[in-house]
Amino acid sequence: MRQMKTVLALALVISLSGCAALTGGEDGYTTERDKTKKGAAIGAGAGAVLGAVLGEGELDEILAGAAIGAGVGAGVGAYMDAQQEKLANIPGTTVERVGEDMLLVHFDSDVLFAVNSATLNSQSMSALDEAAAVMVEYPKTAIVSQGHTDSTGSEEHNQGLSERRAQSVANYLVARGLDGNRIASMGYGEAHPIASNDTAAGRSLNRRVDLLLKAKAR
Repeated sequence: MRQMKTVLALALVISLSGCAALTGGEDGYTTERDKTKKGAAIGAGAGAVLGAVLGEGELDEILAGAAIGAGVGAGVGAYMDAQQEKLANIPGTTVERVGEDMLLVHFDSDVLFAVNSATLNSQSMSALDEAAAVMVEYPKTAIVSQGHTDSTGSEEHNQGLSERRAQSVANYLVARGLDGNRIASMGYGEAHPIASNDTAAGRSLNRRVDLLLKAKAR
């Protein structure tokens, strides 16, 4: 199933004309350093498409089962616009838009965790506090916390590490007021890199935790 999703993701990347991306720098705007780092990935929008393909099924299950109430309706685009703007102003984040009703929020694992650890470090908590506040403010979205690693170490180890990191982020957000029924966590190990694992810079990009958000339209 994951292999099929990856193939579909690549097909979507090829056919996609582009996804809007906003990045939070120290001043709330994209810095040149951010641009350089993100430019090393496989291209603007590709990560968003991959994230959506991986997590959309889980999001649909959450939206069907959680007590979110009536959907946003025709205003779903504006509803996600507002969240995208606020999330993109959080330092150290990149937010990519996927269609009208989904966002992919990227956090570098180097910012969130020490190497080979699933324990959140103190410097990450400010960004997650801000992200939690935004998601609490917009309750008609479901979230999947997605953990990824580089290829260093065994596949089994990386799979477990990615799951623990994704769960750590989900647990922290719930502790900050997010309804636990709105969020799930998934670990993908080293299976879905967005950059080459042959360089230190590429491995740094691949060690990441993403939050995929989808609004309930109806």
